[in-house]
Amino acid sequence: MAMSGVTRREFLKTGTGALAGLAGLSVWIDPRRGLAQDPGRPLLVVIFLRGGADGLHLVPPIGDPAYRKLRGRLALHEALELDGRFGLHPGLADLAPLYQRGKLAIVHAAGSPAGTRSHFEAQDLMEAGTLPGLRVAGGWMGRAFGPGSGAGSLEGPSSFAALALAEQLPLTLRGAGGFAIDDPARFARAVTDPLTVSVLERLYAPAGDPDDPVRAAGREALAAVAELRGAAARGATGPERGRSRGAAFRLTRRVEDLISLEQAGLGMRAVFLESRGWDSHSAQGAERGLLGRSIRELGASVRRLVDVLGERRDLVVVALTEFGRTVRPNGAGGTDHGHGSAMLVAGPRVRGGIYGTWPGLDRASLHQGRDLPVTTDYRSVLTEILVPQIGARAASATFPGFEPRSLSLLS
Repeated sequence: MAMSGVTRREFLKTGTGALAGLAGLSVWIDPRRGLAQDPGRPLLVVIFLRGGADGLHLVPPIGDPAYRKLRGRLALHEALELDGRFGLHPGLADLAPLYQRGKLAIVHAAGSPAGTRSHFEAQDLMEAGTLPGLRVAGGWMGRAFGPGSGAGSLEGPSSFAALALAEQLPLTLRGAGGFAIDDPARFARAVTDPLTVSVLERLYAPAGDPDDPVRAAGREALAAVAELRGAAARGATGPERGRSRGAAFRLTRRVEDLISLEQAGLGMRAVFLESRGWDSHSAQGAERGLLGRSIRELGASVRRLVDVLGERRDLVVVALTEFGRTVRPNGAGGTDHGHGSAMLVAGPRVRGGIYGTWPGLDRASLHQGRDLPVTTDYRSVLTEILVPQIGARAASATFPGFEPRSLSLLS
């Protein structure tokens, strides 16, 4: 039997149990969900900056004597000063009040110790939470919030405890039994259609082999449908917005979707978002270019999440990228793939300030003579954020074999 063009074989082939084809929607379901959620518990929002965001551009080291000389025409003369040593890119002006209120932490020279300059390899390693040669199952959010992590012991089960607002389930969430939803408003409208729900119920009726992975995934899908139908009935899933192909990864839209879903009362505990447009090989200083837009969106999005959800939830927002960029610009006015970058952490319990060990930009301190080195492993930052969410033991198990360094980012 097929549903909207999706056959049983195709369903099984997806591995994560893709429930695609509901009114043409992009909805991905991991059948291993077993999480629970108390809406009053903490909420973690991870924003992955795909493409290698230039930490020296986002948070320029204006007090380093070598900065302006090495950066040349990319040096920011109008950076928003933070502490005399570092500034913010003007496009991140929305974050300046958070920093002044002590709700924004910046971890500079942060990233993965892996030396790869390949986007694909670096992103896979960071999403898995590992290093080359170390085999782990799933992604780091999957291990943190998946079955057996300890995160499932909270009261109030939710189908949306681990969620990605994306076109497909990211590696980061694999193993958590999480969802990926591209368009929540459209999905909510579809699941209120009696014919759609009737087809689902017939297709995934409980009769038959209880261990059948299709039926297991179907039962989970029906639970999620019921939860989102309730939210839609309350009129709380937000309006449907125009979605052109060119806007497929607009962070602003994802943030508004997330706010609508949280206000709908869905039991989210960990949410994955992504932002594109960070691969700045040329015209990096162009204010109206793709990078400039991505920077402004990032600042506005983090600020909006903290201002809106920070009043309702114990919120922590963390933004990270697979690697930084070269210190010196290239001939096209951009920067090439580098090593260390910067991480942003924001929320009501964040202890604001600049964290990490700044290595300096003198040639002897640079990685391979060209990049900002990594002096803080990104896993130390994530471990510290996870401990209040899932406990120290589960946070340690999220990154097997890794010994984190304490930064005291949270109060």
